[in-house]
Amino acid sequence: MKSPKLKSNCPNPTCSTPAQDAKSAVTKHSFLMTKSGQRRRYACASCGKTFAATTGTAYERMRKSKSDFDRATQMQSEGMTKAAIARVLRVSPSTITRWLAKAGDHAAEFHKKNARLPEAIEVQLDELSCKGTGEAKNAWAYSGVEVWSRFWATLKVGRRTLGNTYIFARQLRAVLIGESKDFLVTSDCFKYYEPVMRSVFGKTPLVYVQVKNHYYRKGIRKSEKTLVLGTPDRLEDAMARSEDSRKPNTAYIERLNLHKRMCCSMLRRRTPAPGRSCARFKEALDLVRVFYNFVTPHGSLKFGKVKRTPAMQAGIFDRPLTFREIFSWVPPAKPKWGAKSCGDNGIRILR
Repeated sequence: MKSPKLKSNCPNPTCSTPAQDAKSAVTKHSFLMTKSGQRRRYACASCGKTFAATTGTAYERMRKSKSDFDRATQMQSEGMTKAAIARVLRVSPSTITRWLAKAGDHAAEFHKKNARLPEAIEVQLDELSCKGTGEAKNAWAYSGVEVWSRFWATLKVGRRTLGNTYIFARQLRAVLIGESKDFLVTSDCFKYYEPVMRSVFGKTPLVYVQVKNHYYRKGIRKSEKTLVLGTPDRLEDAMARSEDSRKPNTAYIERLNLHKRMCCSMLRRRTPAPGRSCARFKEALDLVRVFYNFVTPHGSLKFGKVKRTPAMQAGIFDRPLTFREIFSWVPPAKPKWGAKSCGDNGIRILR
């Protein structure tokens, strides 16, 4: 596959560079001498500001190497605790906490900018109990997965309230930019799903089905389906387009919940490192989500000798990314009062 052309952006919040000119506006400027050697500086032809190669990235103002930062995020996404990561890298646990907080915020911005599904076929929703302590004692993680691409589309961490459910549904609609055909949405029978889905997706061409599973001896004995939005004919057409499900189910989102428990140490049922705030849960899950969607090829998305990531299957990128590329990306600069942001942003690779 041909690699995409990666863009550069100006991190200056007062820059008014149009989105179509963002790539050509940033050029090489000079070198900065440091204790470690030369460092490249860039300049924006629009606003005239100069900046370092790490300005606006997750590596900004780091004293350790980028490799240590990448290894810390990789180990966090593979299920290691912060204390274990600190012992392996021989740094302070507080430093690891600060790194992961910065990486989680950056990963959330990256996913918000690049997560767009032009045509959804089947979407499954569910909530996972975080089982933390203190502030996070009753925290839940709302998630939604697009089944055909296995793309983890949305994430909301908080209590299971009507307000959080509404925010979660609004986030899902923002990701689903293509709404030309009826697509199937399934979830469990959580009481807030029905009024929220009617409010947010009332005029959207979708079919919404609630699935209630009855368990017996650790297995599903019976499943009850309730059609909430749509008609039986539209449900039949939506199931005919689905290549993964023969009937409405929540199997794929349940598998994603298992993946989250395996890859996030704070979500395990018996863990020595429970989460103490919803912010910590969200930072950890944002890292796991970016690793899941953009970095790791999936065995279920294997075509011949090629394994695709969910982002490749969804048509967002044409190759797997690396943590170095993701953390080198410059997010949209937050404008000050009365200022305009740069507009569209891309990825900048640091040499």
